[in-house]
Amino acid sequence: MGKSIRKLAVVGAGTMGAAIAACGARAGLDVILMVRGKAEESGRERAQNAIAAILKSGEMKGSDEARIRAGVVCADMQQDASLLSGCDLVIEAVAENLAVKQSTAQFIFDNSSADTIVGTNTSNISISSIAEGMDKDRRSRFLGIHFFNPVRYMDLVELIPNSDTDEEILSAVHGLINDRFGKTPIRCKDEPGFIANRIGSMALTSIMNATTEGGYGFAKADALTGDLIFRPKQGAFKLLDLVGLDISVHTVDYMAGADIPDYEKPFRNRPAVLYDIAGRGFLGNKAGAGFYMKKKGAKGTERFVWDYEKTDYVPLERVKVESLAPVRDKAERLRGLLFGDFPETPFLRRVVLEPMWLAMKAADDISYDFRDIDAAMRGGYNWIKGPFELCDMLGAKEILELMEAQGLEPPAWAKDKIGRDGSFYAGTARQASSYLQLTDNKGVILENSDAALCDLGDGVALFSLRTKANTYTIPAARLMLEAAEEVEKSGAFKAMVVCNPGPNLGAGANLYEVAAAIESGQFDMLEKGVEDFQKANLRLKYLKKPVVVAAKGQALGGSAELMLHAGCVVAHQELYAGLVEMGVGLVPSGGGCAELLFRATEGLEYGQMARIIQEIDALVLPIAQAKYSMSAEDAQKSLYLRKGDFIIAKADSLLEQAKGIALRLADAYWRPPVKGTVTAAGESGYTHLMATVNVMLQGRMMTPYDAVIVEKLARIFSGGDALAGEQICEEDIMLLERKSFMELCHNEKTLERIKGMVQTGKPVRN
Repeated sequence: MGKSIRKLAVVGAGTMGAAIAACGARAGLDVILMVRGKAEESGRERAQNAIAAILKSGEMKGSDEARIRAGVVCADMQQDASLLSGCDLVIEAVAENLAVKQSTAQFIFDNSSADTIVGTNTSNISISSIAEGMDKDRRSRFLGIHFFNPVRYMDLVELIPNSDTDEEILSAVHGLINDRFGKTPIRCKDEPGFIANRIGSMALTSIMNATTEGGYGFAKADALTGDLIFRPKQGAFKLLDLVGLDISVHTVDYMAGADIPDYEKPFRNRPAVLYDIAGRGFLGNKAGAGFYMKKKGAKGTERFVWDYEKTDYVPLERVKVESLAPVRDKAERLRGLLFGDFPETPFLRRVVLEPMWLAMKAADDISYDFRDIDAAMRGGYNWIKGPFELCDMLGAKEILELMEAQGLEPPAWAKDKIGRDGSFYAGTARQASSYLQLTDNKGVILENSDAALCDLGDGVALFSLRTKANTYTIPAARLMLEAAEEVEKSGAFKAMVVCNPGPNLGAGANLYEVAAAIESGQFDMLEKGVEDFQKANLRLKYLKKPVVVAAKGQALGGSAELMLHAGCVVAHQELYAGLVEMGVGLVPSGGGCAELLFRATEGLEYGQMARIIQEIDALVLPIAQAKYSMSAEDAQKSLYLRKGDFIIAKADSLLEQAKGIALRLADAYWRPPVKGTVTAAGESGYTHLMATVNVMLQGRMMTPYDAVIVEKLARIFSGGDALAGEQICEEDIMLLERKSFMELCHNEKTLERIKGMVQTGKPVRN
């Protein structure tokens, strides 16, 4: 049995140190945050201030702040060094300076136990150089543990052993990062930049050079370097502003002076435009200006972009890439641009092929498996596709030939593999995972164009959507009704799991479907679809076998309503759940209002009317503002999750965990809830809510049409025509939901909101 890590210390209370400590406490570890005191404040005070700052910054927004504060002990290096002796793992997160890191590592070893693991959170410095002078025992317990910023949201953690690091130590840290932090740990070789920064820094340098040498503006370059090339959608220069130009300067400086192979050195220059802007103090978003700048003007917020020829900011104008705009398939669009003869072709060949070529050339130097490079770029730089995945998608043989034509000679191993197998991933898993996957089902039981019921094995059925963005459609709701019936009557199934592909449970209803029904006047069909959705959710809630929803990412609108009706939810810690229909001019209509009302007011009677109104008020206002939770913990506070639901750290294990819990619930003789009633707030509740609406309307916190929608929410949550104190059931509330939904569908302003969201992805305030 390997070493168990339960107590963590972090030495250094900068942004990274405080964030690692906060995320460790969020993961349920006992954490010490230790820092050296200064003349004006002790180390304990500095650590306390660091935790307060990371909580205030918003990085931990929605997480359980009480757990974090209680889980972190703030300590002083001079006064509390003995606390390190009880720690299983100590991570130093001090300044990126070799001498400082060496002295901090020695301090940790001198004051910790003989079996304490010591890690260094360095982004660039060689692990072997930090370990120089250590005896073999200390070297065996020492490794690099490189978190990425912001720690909470970045999936990658690079693990870098030195030549003597014990394999059992590596395994223990790997398990901690994977299971407790819920991140993707990747083992890297001790080379400059490790994996992600080695490839990522070159990719950004390549873009900066291609932009200025090609005479492009930064806005045009961003339009070409976002999701068009399967990287973060904002584009390279907006991303550099977000990270901070000082960070980029540090990384470029380090890599330009690093001991790297000769073939790579021509790509490691210091782009003049980066140093010019950073030298003027324009360090990105944190400084208020970088490649881009925003400022308040007479017409509201005005946006500017840096013009490197004028050496000044100029008004930002919308940029469109016309080339191949009609091509809908993203892979075909990029392929056409790369192999075609468009104005953007030379630029795109550079920014796509150069880092892809480096990934191939440096693969053996920096990684133990080329697939880890793809995982590192997805997890550390948020690339949609890693370089090898992108190469395969575009046609590996043709891409290698294009590289050669550009003067980029692919390495022999890459040419051999493509010549032999045709692609890098031929015969191997694209994302090797030890966890249960959606594709691991035993076959389809029921299906239509939008959803399927499959056999997940061991007596568990799997319901999964097949729609774009996992939107909930009328055909999907109808198949859910059939699926529930099949699972309940079948002796082959003990339970059902609902899990959808991709990063999100779902974005709610299919707005195209709703808009088309409204425009064609098919209101009866639409109302019947809403009724079917309500019936499907109620069927899930009262199914005689357990239904477990595996929820991650966005669970919005109708997707949140489906989740609300499950017998149990297994949620990834980053769950963004909410009834956000307000943004498209509608009210929740899948029973979400009813379920939240029942959860909030269960057991409250007529004599507790003030409490009932208070609870309803707390439910309606977030829905009226289209708010959603900022984490699974936040979802629990706002009743989208119950106390008995499960929150897990590792998103990849969600389906496996959901299946296991479904089986345990079935084996424990699952009993569905008993249908009940709640106490209606009646006219007094409605009057209270409308008073709040009037205040918000007068304060211009909502538009007049917002007030129309919220008035319907007030009717739903107060029980419609029910008298105060009258007992009402779920079906009563659902009828009010359905009636209000259809009334709004007949209003042209709702159609304007729906079409605006479909066309722009942003809410329309009309």
